[in-house]
Amino acid sequence: MKSMGCDIGSLFSKAVIMDGERLIASRVVETTGNIASEVEGLMDSLCREASLDMESLDGIIGTGSGAEFVEEANILEDEIACIGWAARCFLPDVELVVDIGGQSITSILLDEEGDVVDFMRNDKCASGSGRFLEVMSNAVGIPVEHIDEAASRANKQVPISSQCGVFVESEVITHVNNGEAPEDIVAGLCDSVARIVTSQARRFGVGTRYTFTGGVAKVRTVVDLICKRMDGEYQPFPLDTHLAAAIGAALLAEAE
Repeated sequence: MKSMGCDIGSLFSKAVIMDGERLIASRVVETTGNIASEVEGLMDSLCREASLDMESLDGIIGTGSGAEFVEEANILEDEIACIGWAARCFLPDVELVVDIGGQSITSILLDEEGDVVDFMRNDKCASGSGRFLEVMSNAVGIPVEHIDEAASRANKQVPISSQCGVFVESEVITHVNNGEAPEDIVAGLCDSVARIVTSQARRFGVGTRYTFTGGVAKVRTVVDLICKRMDGEYQPFPLDTHLAAAIGAALLAEAE
């Protein structure tokens, strides 16, 4: 069976085609003002990449904040359920999924069957999210895709005391003006994100098997710093963490 999952987020729109647990094709585009047109183009280009047409797919599920723009979808599904299902399919022993997305952090607790039993999302504050990390790293002249390389050259972690984005930006600018090295500031930012994520995740308890999804889960420095603070066993998500919700949506489409 071949199915498509589309995750239309606030910053990026992601789409995948799965054949069972095999990823056939994937695409990511920036979400801008013309979402309906972007989603249509995203789906068409994905099908071309996979040498398939839309009619040959066994199912299409839309998820994310802009799921309603996936007009070809058979059904729409909650993003948390999609992430949980992706984790359940690839990491059946995982009990906690922490999705570090573009605008929020979501901790998801799963039962033995992989069903979502509880979750917590910090959607009222973007601290610790991908956007938070991107804005703050850019403030010191380091693009987010170069964070790991920069942090590896750091001699220390410049302390970031605030968890509020507005105050952190002011704090970062002060460090720059005081002559702190950009890589040392970035290392401090990564540690700040790790503290924020860990604080939320640990509210569900410790001693669990856990994984990370979302764009920030691709930043190895942040993941390593979180793992140092967390108890339990870390199990890496085996595919692109940025695509987890879209992958879960496609897998749910196959299960329907």
